Amino acid sequence: MDQNKIIINDVFLFKVAFGITRSNDEIKPQTIEEHRYRNDWSIWKKAIQTELNSLSKSKVFGHIVHTPKGVIPDGYKWVFVRKQNENNEIFLYKT
Repeated sequence: MDQNKIIINDVFLFKVAFGITRSNDEIKPQTIEEHRYRNDWSIWKKAIQTELNSLSKSKVFGHIVHTPKGVIPDGYKWVFVRKQNENNEIFLYKT
């Protein structure tokens, strides 16, 4: 394909954007609750447990203590990623 012959117009841009957004053929769930209703929940559950085990082994979690007045503890957020190879086959579920 010759890049100099590509016509970049609204149709081309739409097709590129559509291809990017449809690359996973679905909307990605963001929370654990949303993942629980998926067919691949058992795989995600294993990935979550693996991450929790890793955090525990690294002693990330300590004793629960009362926070001093005026101190706001950091929150947390789960991030869900499906790693794909060059053939777009999922080879790793990572949290």
